[in-house]
Amino acid sequence: MNAKKVILVVDDTVINLTYASEVLDQIYKVIPAKSGIKALELLEKITPDLILLDIEMPEMDGYETIKKIKNNPKNANIPVIFLTAHSDKENELTGFKLGAVDFITKPFVPEITLARIATQIELSEYRNNLEMLVRKKTEEVETISLQAIMAIANTVDAKDVYTRQHSMRVAKYSREIAKRLSWDEDAIDQLYNLALLHDIGKIGIPDAILNKPGRLTDEEFTIMKTHTKMGADILKDITMIKDVAKGALYHHERYDGRGYMQGLVGEDIPIVARIVGIADAYDAMTSDRAYRKKLPMDVVRAEIEKGRNTQFDGELVDIMLSIIDDGIDFPDE
Repeated sequence: MNAKKVILVVDDTVINLTYASEVLDQIYKVIPAKSGIKALELLEKITPDLILLDIEMPEMDGYETIKKIKNNPKNANIPVIFLTAHSDKENELTGFKLGAVDFITKPFVPEITLARIATQIELSEYRNNLEMLVRKKTEEVETISLQAIMAIANTVDAKDVYTRQHSMRVAKYSREIAKRLSWDEDAIDQLYNLALLHDIGKIGIPDAILNKPGRLTDEEFTIMKTHTKMGADILKDITMIKDVAKGALYHHERYDGRGYMQGLVGEDIPIVARIVGIADAYDAMTSDRAYRKKLPMDVVRAEIEKGRNTQFDGELVDIMLSIIDDGIDFPDE
């Protein structure tokens, strides 16, 4: 047997509360409240399927009560039907603007009241089910999109033997930095996925530039820098990973404002991009590249220190140095 739907009835008159209970009790579970204040207290403990709310009450009238109900995300979607002894256009317009779904005039007719309540509960269920379905389908689409983007990111890393698993290592170093910043698990996971995709824009860079064994010309470097903007454009519609486009767009900004593409300074650079930026630089220095072998660790450590508050956020420099000192390394899998 299905459990009864719950109706919260809010009215300052005992007779009205009693009558409403008698009318509704055969079909619904009725919870009475003698004031708006009492109703708000009850809503901290219960989530009714519908609220019948009197307009004219002392201390806190129905209009003020519904404002507080709708301002609480937990209760915002509960349908509210106003009870009123005065049916007029002005009252109804005010009520609808505040979020009411219907009006019932007192003294109410049982058959009409039951019909209106049933209609609004049914509509609320349809809306909730539809929102759930839309969320599910959106997640499915985004999952497919993310899988496709990950395949592209892997393709970028595979374009050159020297950058094999670069994105994976940057993601792991970024995750380690976030852990040492005491981020929560969800934020750490988000950063990890963001870092995996930070170089995705390189898919649009010609192989001749990406794999050039020597120093890039000014013209070639100008083209190389566009990978940040291309990456952000590819990722801009992905909502599953927070700030993922910012990670791609800003990871080559410098703390002193001399980076690219926007020339952002200090904390104007999103923290996710600052983290990916130092992880990216560290992995680049500790990996073989087409134009050089990996650098000795003492040189790498000196370069990280040298970049304090110029290329890198000083706090992140301290964390990166602690990772080096702890001997943490992420070899290719």
